[in-house]
Amino acid sequence: MLKFLQTAFIARRVGFLLLASVMVLPCGAATPTLTTLYSFTDLADGGFPEAGLVSGTGGTLYGTTSSGGTGWGSIFELIPIKTGGWTETTIYTFTGGVDGANPVADLVIGKNNVLYGTTYGGGAHGYGTVFQVAPGAGGVWTQKVLYSFAGGNDGAYPSAGVAVIASGVLYGTTYGGGSVGMGTIFELLPSVSGWSEKVLYTFQGGTDGANPLADLLVTSSGALVGTTFQGGSVTISGAIYSNWGTIFQLTPKGGGVWTESLLYTFTGGTDGGSPESALILGANGVLFGSTFWGGNDNACPVSDFLQGCGTVYQLAPPTGGVTTWTESVLYTFTGHSSDGSHPYGKMGLNSSGALFGTTFSGGANVNVCFPESYAGCGTVFSLKPPATQGGTWTKVNVVAFPGSPGGGSPNGLILTTGGSMYGTTIVGGDAGGYGTAYLLKP
Repeated sequence: MLKFLQTAFIARRVGFLLLASVMVLPCGAATPTLTTLYSFTDLADGGFPEAGLVSGTGGTLYGTTSSGGTGWGSIFELIPIKTGGWTETTIYTFTGGVDGANPVADLVIGKNNVLYGTTYGGGAHGYGTVFQVAPGAGGVWTQKVLYSFAGGNDGAYPSAGVAVIASGVLYGTTYGGGSVGMGTIFELLPSVSGWSEKVLYTFQGGTDGANPLADLLVTSSGALVGTTFQGGSVTISGAIYSNWGTIFQLTPKGGGVWTESLLYTFTGGTDGGSPESALILGANGVLFGSTFWGGNDNACPVSDFLQGCGTVYQLAPPTGGVTTWTESVLYTFTGHSSDGSHPYGKMGLNSSGALFGTTFSGGANVNVCFPESYAGCGTVFSLKPPATQGGTWTKVNVVAFPGSPGGGSPNGLILTTGGSMYGTTIVGGDAGGYGTAYLLKP
């Protein structure tokens, strides 16, 4: 079966344009409030934020845009105003040179409010960078490239962000590069003389997976858990299913040696295929995530993609003598209005065990945000766990995005303890359709 690489980053670059708007949908008895905190103009402030937000001290939000400024993207902060509203400030503009170009991954906050992130391109060799942006006196931020990928064994084109641990070590992945060009897992070690990169694992593009896109999860034991968008091969009832992605774990064995093990291989069928969202850790070691494709063997009826509309799944660790992890699909997106299609971006998990996430498209039966490929402008959805173990999860649309002025194609969210959600949309807004930052109150 033919499968396309259709990340949000690739989608915008093949010319899918925002055209119009639809209406916000109510959820249950109460209508949620969708507020646009900022609409990007694709000028000095940047445009097309293809990464989510991260929350800092005092409620300040940080994020990136993939274009705008000088054309190579920006880093911004959104500061809440006590009297109401938000102030947007561009704290760095990429030049497309050695400093990097086109950030498409979430930022992470380390010690002293330092922001760490990646750029897909640019750098000393043109294959992307890992950078930090540090606050200074008078509100001035300083950007520093920690590593420039050379496109060889060290990796190329990081599409995911980095994870930072207490010691200051950074872990991340590259979409390409490595010994066979299928991506890598790396660590960056800080020292008084600078940062050094070490490749912990190189994907071979076979059963082990290929082309990781999502952020890594660092477990309490120091293992790295993540997904690959492609690769993987599994034989079921004599049939071989391949190239639909994997869930992997990289475990330190001492002496600088790491071992990769597969937790699950996707078949692209009812179990889903091609995961793009970061994994989140639930109770009892259960992992939650989503797949952009798969779930429906009869294709995604609205967008007419043969690969299906995507799934939300859980992966449970071995118990009771079982030696393998168990994948269960919690919800399969149909693509029909107003269900939503193609879950994408970071999800949230609240204290009651409910999941919240976003879909790249769907939500309304109109061709307004991506008329050449996808119907609808995306949704925020919730999945409530069953009252008894083994029951059915209940999926509800919290909101369907209107495109303009309220934004379109959300790419993940931050879930607060009060139930509010913050995020960005890749397109939409009231300043030309270059994306928004939003607040959604239940």
